Amino acid sequence: MSSGVTEDEAALYDRQIRLWGLEAQNRMRSAHVVIHGLSGVATEVVKNIVLSGIGQLTVVDDGDVRDEDLGAGFFFRESDVGTSRVSDAILQRIQLLNPLVQVHGRTALDLDAWKPDVLVACTGTRSELEALNRACRTQNTMFYATAAQGWGGFLFSDLGASYTYVAERAVPGSKERKPVRYTQAFVPLDESLRTSWSAEPAPGEHAGRPVRQQSPRLWATWALWEWQARGAAQPASAEALAAALEPIVLELLARKGVDATRVFERQRVDRAAFLAEFARATLALVAHGSLAALPTTSAVLGGLLAQDLLNALGHREEPMVNWMLLDTATGQAPIHAIGTAPVVQA
Repeated sequence: MSSGVTEDEAALYDRQIRLWGLEAQNRMRSAHVVIHGLSGVATEVVKNIVLSGIGQLTVVDDGDVRDEDLGAGFFFRESDVGTSRVSDAILQRIQLLNPLVQVHGRTALDLDAWKPDVLVACTGTRSELEALNRACRTQNTMFYATAAQGWGGFLFSDLGASYTYVAERAVPGSKERKPVRYTQAFVPLDESLRTSWSAEPAPGEHAGRPVRQQSPRLWATWALWEWQARGAAQPASAEALAAALEPIVLELLARKGVDATRVFERQRVDRAAFLAEFARATLALVAHGSLAALPTTSAVLGGLLAQDLLNALGHREEPMVNWMLLDTATGQAPIHAIGTAPVVQA
């Protein structure tokens, strides 16, 4: 096998190389991915990308393993409770998945020193995530933010101002397919949050990718971040958190010119009931920074993120642009495309 792939790698990754090609596999084997916060979702991402053969993985987490982490964090054991999330024992379990991947654990993030290819942020407030995204932009590092929220969760991606990829497309009038190269302009997190949806997109914006304004989870997530940014006192209960979020949701909808009926009533979702469930799912995170999650949500959300990440490293297939909201209870995962449509390269 040429292009620097060893015999061991060729044997281990044979099916992948046949699927997406040697060039894409080489990009993955030389890539450095940083996971910030070893949550349940992060656990699933780590499993998938290590088995797929990335070059280097750094897990960053300054916390200790808690009892509630054992459900979805399958790298954790009962004996790990009270010890570091990046202890040698935990890192060794990750390493056992694929001895060809370099696995590191750190308690502090240092993007300037590492300059990774991808950062996956699984923890952080809005301001922290925005700062991480800006730092990634300056270093040409692809950025993901994600979190589980009970039976659902969100995924945000920013692969850069000019990301290129190749996707197979049908040849008109033929059964054949051919590779087509595209350029996609992503927007950073702070810009996506400033987007106004009070009118139809301007010509050229969101073309072919209409912004779907009907995801209650998107607005609840943004309201939670806004509530945190205002420095409110910790809620005494999930009911108190839900009561605090509802007026902020309505405020955000009004600010962006979106009718609340489009988000809730037309989706046959009771606003109060949804926010009550959302508050129960996020209270532990808000109250004491818990990264615990339901195994089902972690598996689905982490699997979707990992697949998009691997495609991004290989510059293969159409990426998710750029908000994805998951609801495992209904099996829905609407994508909110913010930014311009992809452009076909000549």
